[in-house]
Amino acid sequence: MKTILRTIPIFLVLLMLTYFVPQIISDSPSEIVTQKKLTPKLRKEKSTASTPTIKQEVFSLTGIGQYMGRKSDAIKEIYGEPLRIETTSIGYERWIYGDNEKDYFQVGVSEEDTISSIFVLGTTLNLSPFKVGMDITEVYQLATLYPTFSIDYDGEKYTIELSENDLNYHPLVIFENDIYSILMIDRETNKINAIRYVDKQTLLKSDIYEVLPQNGISENEDLKIEIETINKEKTKEIEITLNALRKRYDLPELSYSVELSLMAENIFLSQNESSSKQLSEEELTQTESSEKVDSPNENKNFEEANLPVLTNQDIQDYLKMNKMSLADPRVVYSNQFTDATWLITYWFSLENQRSILTDPSMKRFGFAFRGEEVMFILDKEEDYEE
Repeated sequence: MKTILRTIPIFLVLLMLTYFVPQIISDSPSEIVTQKKLTPKLRKEKSTASTPTIKQEVFSLTGIGQYMGRKSDAIKEIYGEPLRIETTSIGYERWIYGDNEKDYFQVGVSEEDTISSIFVLGTTLNLSPFKVGMDITEVYQLATLYPTFSIDYDGEKYTIELSENDLNYHPLVIFENDIYSILMIDRETNKINAIRYVDKQTLLKSDIYEVLPQNGISENEDLKIEIETINKEKTKEIEITLNALRKRYDLPELSYSVELSLMAENIFLSQNESSSKQLSEEELTQTESSEKVDSPNENKNFEEANLPVLTNQDIQDYLKMNKMSLADPRVVYSNQFTDATWLITYWFSLENQRSILTDPSMKRFGFAFRGEEVMFILDKEEDYEE
């Protein structure tokens, strides 16, 4: 009996450690979360002909989805002129409607004046049979979610494969007229945070899911041009999207910080300079050790070199080296850029990223882009007006 009594306190201590230690670790300050685009491993070409044919459920286009594939005037007749129009260099315009979490949505208008995508964040908009705020259990009752889709496009047959994480947090649903809907599920609440309608061309180029065969259809050669002019137009959309989602969970809004945006840009520039110096040293070494005549292909300039993606350590080293006096900063980094507002919604389906973006103690945020990379920095301080 005495032995049992002695073991009870030990058992209770172990139980408390099991519960509280992970909590302490997860609440550690200065979190940096890096999300990397996975590079596919070399493997044998997967034959799409071997994919079993499954008759998948096709939904009728109703509500706002019915404007997909139609001319832009169709959306104007119902919703009027957009609040803003963003001109992109990847073949379409982005029309912005609404300015809060109840009525915000974006319309992608192609060069042919056809609606090719609709991104909906607003809770009051008609997205039948789905809706923003719907629980995933209701989705399961309405639709069977499939892991594989076969798409014919431009004379080629493609297969889209969804991972388990895709099925749980951004499943794909087919509508009539080759229109698809991506349901963005919040990882914490298991409710739809946003819905994006896309045609099959936009879907294949979106780089959200794995597409086979991988023949470069998702590449955007002009993406760098768009990102060079991104700050002014995208700042408003990022701020609305981020704060709309925070407001949805009764969290205080964040203010946009020029200081933090410049800091994110400087982290990218610092790596650019470091990589440029390393590249120059390597080229000098190769020149001194070789008597061959240089060919045009052997002299690659820095802009053509593939920069390594940033790591957690890279960001930490920069903050320490430059003695940044931030109030408990949080950093979210990704080398997989699509649309900025879309990426924020996607981050809400990832546990670590979501915990940072919904941190109630954060006061401000800034961001920077480099190619397909994006970096968000948040902290507890307010920007002071002079």
